[in-house]
Amino acid sequence: MTNVDYCGIVNLLRQLVAKDLLTRQEAKKIAARIAAEEQVDIVLFL
Repeated sequence: MTNVDYCGIVNLLRQLVAKDLLTRQEAKKIAARIAAEEQVDIVLFL
C-alpha cells in the first residue's frame, strides 16, 4: 500500500510542477524525503 500512496504523491508533484506551483528541484527533494521516510520499494522519476 505504501508504494501505491507514493505513486499518487509523485503524480501530484508532477502536476504541481506542470502548473509552475513547485520547481522540479523542490519536487525531487520532497519525493526523496517521502520515499526515505515511508521506505518505498519503487523508484519513480519526476
